[in-house]
Amino acid sequence: MEQMKQMSAKYGGMPGEVEEEESQVPDFKIVKKGESKTVAGIKGQVWTVEYEEEGKKEQLDLVVTDDDKVVDAVHKYMNVMTKFSEGSADEDDGLSSIMSIEKGYVTIAFEGMELLKFDDTGISDSVYALPASMNVDKKTEVSVKKPSLCPLVGSHGEAQQLLEMLKPEANGWKQLSSATCMNMMKTKIENAIYQKADYYIHINLSINIEDEKGMVAKYRINDMEIQNYKKGKIQGKRYQAAYLKKSKHDAMDIRLENAMLTMTTTRNDKVDLVEFSKAVFDLSKFVPVEKSKVTADDALKSLGGLFDGGASQSEENSKDTKTAEEMLKGLFEKYDKGVYDE
Repeated sequence: MEQMKQMSAKYGGMPGEVEEEESQVPDFKIVKKGESKTVAGIKGQVWTVEYEEEGKKEQLDLVVTDDDKVVDAVHKYMNVMTKFSEGSADEDDGLSSIMSIEKGYVTIAFEGMELLKFDDTGISDSVYALPASMNVDKKTEVSVKKPSLCPLVGSHGEAQQLLEMLKPEANGWKQLSSATCMNMMKTKIENAIYQKADYYIHINLSINIEDEKGMVAKYRINDMEIQNYKKGKIQGKRYQAAYLKKSKHDAMDIRLENAMLTMTTTRNDKVDLVEFSKAVFDLSKFVPVEKSKVTADDALKSLGGLFDGGASQSEENSKDTKTAEEMLKGLFEKYDKGVYDE
């Protein structure tokens, strides 16, 4: 499970097929190849590997096999799991290197992990059959679900700055809804949704976030695969746009003063967000807000709003709030002293 968490945390495009010829640099070395042993009916060999942990050399016994079918199956399984997590096949991935222990060999047993069964018989098509009650019509097109206007929190009233900049409709796109989605700790977020046929565009305006990089920039910084990248200016404001392969939609960021505009689509079909932005926005109507640093008082006010929402608190909730307040005060005191500057 820990290895799966690590794989899921990695970013990047879909990896290519795992090849036996792939060069890997394991963090251990094989020091002994010994007796034969059979695991789940598969003939194997006992190998001893040496590795270093906390500066101390340790040894571990493995059972490996060069059975062609098992080797092929393990390589394909690892490739599928890597694609499932949308991670990248790192050369220093400990689990990958110990499973593909050496060219032509794979591990079938070691320290709590053991192959229980290997079967290459065919699987009946009935295994994949959908229940008859589903009544699936193959000709029916799946409609795209409208994105949530405020995905993290509920609406906090009408959008203001965003509505000033937006036209109700342009180039066939029509505004469905808009709202202020978050207004806390001196950060204000306003969202809007536009629709054209079965396509949707979600617009996010985040104010008082001078250091925000934007979605496209984050993908580039983290080496996550993008396509159709372009940058330039719209009405004098810098933008970046691209198709984000990992999340499978188009995105565009427009840098405003102490604010960021981000747009995302909800379908794989390419949507020209640059042309959409030119048609729907009047960026000159954006009124910059003065930069301001969040204080402990701001955080506590927001915390109170999240806890009680204007309603009376129980004694238990009051205690929880008080505890959270003390934690926040401690965090801001450390921040002010420079502990978290990095």
